[in-house]
Amino acid sequence: MNYRGILFFLGIYSLLVSLFSVLNIFYSIYFDFIIGLKSYIITFFISSTTGFSFYYIGRNHIKDISLIDQIFFILLSFILIPLLISIPYFFSIYNINLLNSYFESVSGFTTTGFSIFENIKNVDEPLILWRSSSQWIGGLLFLLATIGTIGSKQIKIKPSYLISGGASGRNFYNNFNYNFFKIFLIYFSLTIFVIFLYSLVDLRLLDAFNMSFTSISAGGFLPDDNLSNVLVNDLQIFIFSISLLIPIFNFFLLNDIITRKFSFRNYQEDIHLGLLVLLITLVFYFFVISEEGFAKVFFAVTTSISTSGISLYSSDLNLSLFFILLTIVGGSLISTSSGFKYTRIYILLKISYQEIYRLVKPINIIDKNLFNSEAKIDDQDVKIAFLVFMLLIISIFILSAILSLDNITFENSFKLSILTLTNTTTSSLYGMDNFVFLDLNNFTKMSLMFFMILGKLEIIAVIYLIRKFFFRF
Repeated sequence: MNYRGILFFLGIYSLLVSLFSVLNIFYSIYFDFIIGLKSYIITFFISSTTGFSFYYIGRNHIKDISLIDQIFFILLSFILIPLLISIPYFFSIYNINLLNSYFESVSGFTTTGFSIFENIKNVDEPLILWRSSSQWIGGLLFLLATIGTIGSKQIKIKPSYLISGGASGRNFYNNFNYNFFKIFLIYFSLTIFVIFLYSLVDLRLLDAFNMSFTSISAGGFLPDDNLSNVLVNDLQIFIFSISLLIPIFNFFLLNDIITRKFSFRNYQEDIHLGLLVLLITLVFYFFVISEEGFAKVFFAVTTSISTSGISLYSSDLNLSLFFILLTIVGGSLISTSSGFKYTRIYILLKISYQEIYRLVKPINIIDKNLFNSEAKIDDQDVKIAFLVFMLLIISIFILSAILSLDNITFENSFKLSILTLTNTTTSSLYGMDNFVFLDLNNFTKMSLMFFMILGKLEIIAVIYLIRKFFFRF
């Protein structure tokens, strides 16, 4: 295994944390939050020292790391980077122990949104901004992992190669350089665009920054205990819902529209997702929860499919199971959303229908195109989609059993298991708005962190790593 090459890329990711720590240092100085300033200075020195050390160790070594090295690197980044992000929590004035600090950072980095803070109003603004920033970093690195490795045709963990913007090429170092700058520029531009949208509807500037980091990454952290204190009217709710379409649709969609590279044939997945969001919203608004108003119904649908989970839901009608099912669906294969992903569901449904049709008319030619495009679904795509589905079901039951040991009711443990594996925060939408993570025992918190990472990276990726690493000896 090319450890020095892996350290080189880990060093680049660590320096990204030091960049955000500098922003928090300036923010703390400018707005006179001197009490917490030391924690960001410590974070800067630790992350920059780690980053430069790793960078120099691997800078003169082979950087075209193999597929197994790439997966190992991605897994390490989801362990190490949250450790660096946890430093401001640990050294803050709120007496947060190491495990709780790491829990908060893993939850932010995986864009899950579970929090050990019971009252956000008592937390200083720089730390709230840091929480939001952890989601932004996690969303960026997840996109790099998806496009560069997990979604490649060579490994086929996630069939992103079947849609526009999927991974291509075999030289990881060249792809990393190209993907990092391209994805960073688009991701940064989309964030600025979302902040601009929020400013148009008179959202407070700090709230606009925090909420943009949350929406662009499909995260679950909020700058206030009650979202209604941030989004105070239907127009703000509607604009926020529109911004949540970004982690639902293909990451490159808006960029291709602006650069006039958009083609309906290349974005069939997004057309399907758009129609699904519209259909569910209209059905719920006219026939189910019309008392909520169109803006809130639209918000409930988009926040679930995007796997963000934040909510303003207040209806007495309990639809938590349905909204949880929407989190399992998820958005585009190339997006910051988690979940099983719509395309995988499409593949399983289409192949199941074709197998039944083949029994009736065995001599007919079977169409294996994805969304009637030129991309072909092969047998391995179907097998992996089915395996991922089975692993998701098994993981839900395993995590539910673990959570039940901590005196959590069966209903809540089942809901929380799905939300953990789809990286969706608890809220009134799922009947879990009052759930307290701080009171969980240490083993439960460690289990949640483990499954948060598995839910983001795909369980099958870890199985692939174990099989390739241990069975090659």
